[in-house]
Amino acid sequence: MTSRAAATTESFDVREYARTARGSHRAEIDAEAIARAGLTGEAVRLIRVLRDVERGTLDRMRNLLVTATHKDARVTAFLATWAFEKYWVADALDAVLDAVGADTSPLTGPVRRTAAERAERRGPIRRALAGNIAGADVVAGHVTTGLVDELITQVAYRRLGEAAAALSSLVATLVAVKDRHVAFLAEEAERKLAASARAARLARREIARAAWPIGAASIPAADRSFFEAFVFGEPDGRAAAAAIGERLAALPGMGAASGATVTARLVP
Repeated sequence: MTSRAAATTESFDVREYARTARGSHRAEIDAEAIARAGLTGEAVRLIRVLRDVERGTLDRMRNLLVTATHKDARVTAFLATWAFEKYWVADALDAVLDAVGADTSPLTGPVRRTAAERAERRGPIRRALAGNIAGADVVAGHVTTGLVDELITQVAYRRLGEAAAALSSLVATLVAVKDRHVAFLAEEAERKLAASARAARLARREIARAAWPIGAASIPAADRSFFEAFVFGEPDGRAAAAAIGERLAALPGMGAASGATVTARLVP
């Protein structure tokens, strides 16, 4: 084992993470203060997009666990707690929408359809067949795309905090929840990509066809375009997108092309 691989072997304590998982955030939400302050239409729309993305976690879990990822005990142990925390993140966003009397129904409308994202619309049977062919190396792609996704949503939550000062405390909490998601996924991506050239190749393929954030393939096209423009359309957003691309490019076997692909898809 190389010193680089050894340095990233199980330093994230999954058992402690599960023990300290964050559940409901409603007790920390001052609904009356949020109602008094109000939210702009843009803030409400961003919350609804993020809520729908977070609600898509079960679909994401299904897509992961029909592949060899379900045989990786460390990753599946993390995913169980990750899904629990994301459920409560979505619940917190619903509580905010309720506080301002906003529509809490799922977003509806025509979705964006591109050839690059066709694989995102595969059902579980096709995903299982493809995953079985890929074998254990597919896990590297899953943790790498998961890392990119968490980095993207962190930027989006920070943008929400800028747009709605009344949500600054909640946003800080949600970003902290995602800090641990990022820590685990970054560690696993580094280790799994370094272990196999084939794993890195499969991960590059996953990155090339992913819709960002993960689950966006089911979000109406107009709301996806809004998300990209509102979160990544200004100079600070473009810089954040570039930083995500650079972080991805620095992972073993990923390279500048993968990073540039992600950045280009985020910036409108």
